[in-house]
Amino acid sequence: MTSHVSTLGSLVFPSLAFALLTACSDRPSQQESANNRPASSLEKPCTPVSDTHEQHIVTSWKNAPSDALITHPISGLSVRQSFAPHWPGQTVRLRITNRYSSLPVELDRVHVARERAPGSADVIPDSQCLLTFDGQSKVTLKPGETRVSDWTHYSITPFERVSISFHAPGLTPQVTRHLGANEFVYLSTPGDHAADASGAAYQQSPEGYTSNFLVIEALEVLSRPSVKTLVVVGDSITDGSDSTTSFLDNQGQGMTATDQRYPDHLQRRILKAGLPIAVANAGIGGNELLNDGWLPQFGPALVKRLETDVLQTTGVSHVLLMIGTNDFGNPHLGAAPTSAEMIAGLKSVVERVQAAGLKIVLGTIPPAEGSVWDGLPVLGATPLHVQILHGTAEARRGRDETNAWIRQQKLSDGVVDFEACLSDPDRPGYLAPQYNSGDNLHPSPLGYAAMADCVNLNLFSGA
Repeated sequence: MTSHVSTLGSLVFPSLAFALLTACSDRPSQQESANNRPASSLEKPCTPVSDTHEQHIVTSWKNAPSDALITHPISGLSVRQSFAPHWPGQTVRLRITNRYSSLPVELDRVHVARERAPGSADVIPDSQCLLTFDGQSKVTLKPGETRVSDWTHYSITPFERVSISFHAPGLTPQVTRHLGANEFVYLSTPGDHAADASGAAYQQSPEGYTSNFLVIEALEVLSRPSVKTLVVVGDSITDGSDSTTSFLDNQGQGMTATDQRYPDHLQRRILKAGLPIAVANAGIGGNELLNDGWLPQFGPALVKRLETDVLQTTGVSHVLLMIGTNDFGNPHLGAAPTSAEMIAGLKSVVERVQAAGLKIVLGTIPPAEGSVWDGLPVLGATPLHVQILHGTAEARRGRDETNAWIRQQKLSDGVVDFEACLSDPDRPGYLAPQYNSGDNLHPSPLGYAAMADCVNLNLFSGA
């Protein structure tokens, strides 16, 4: 699921100013940009690692690609985006993808660096290093292709945020993205600014485009064999819609309280408990179990993306699945699925995950009473008259029947009762006030923390 605010933002086209900026005829050439690059931005290649034979790979950070329909105009620009790794490592590689693009994408000088502060485009000087792909600084992704960088020495610490910056030197009209990153994405003035320590050349991408990861899919690390990857998969509640709190500091500068998604809070609990588990987030806003998203940016149905987003995740041993509210509450061309159809879909996912040798835990669908919208404005000020029906009696009946089955079934390797943990005891079917982001659908940051607290960590301690 995704909020109506996120839906509006994801459909607004880039501002004319950015379009003109990318098409500007008098922008400096690549060579001029390199020659004028300040000393603090000169490239420092990462130290390559040649022998990783039989070493154990863990997914330290992940997002699930959703689409390539509406993307940033990045031709001839540099892009900077940041996130918090979940698992430590001294040897890393970056996974990038062009999965949903119908055109090739060329990237040059992909850098990893340490973010100076959340909400800032600056990185810590001398923390940047240049990643390579088969020994080259330039990489071209064919339509549908996914690549990983060469292994390199670079120290990663949990929740010490890193930035990935790259230059797109050619015409880049379409890139694969992840909708709903809950992060700022920065686009530069024309030229190669990927190695710049200063964020002076960057500005936040236009409103409505600040919440998309572009091209990057995962950061992987070498770790000890006992470490497992837990893939947490679902819709926008897993993805973390409304989890980021923006505010101004005492100088009037934008700041962000980041990394408040429930998988982030779950990783903190796991680290505190000393368990060898890395949490990878495969949620997509608006996603459904059985049907493709009613808007393309909500991604393919989970039953379709299970293989690429879950089963193929590096190092995966366990899966935590919570999904279904969009199946009952989002618009559909025909009738919404019945609870019987949802249960059959969940059974099929459990069977596929277990057939792959993994364990799977099912989560109940959280409350959504009160979240009914009509005439949702998804194209500027012109309403597209659709109903969001999460809070209707029919949707609640579907959730209740599905949740009752989840609680009593013995097919999965465990259950997390998210509904019980988030419900208002005085108003059944509603989110508790302290856990409500305000739309009666998505939890607040406190609600996401409560979801993580609801998880029995012993479910993931076995082999």
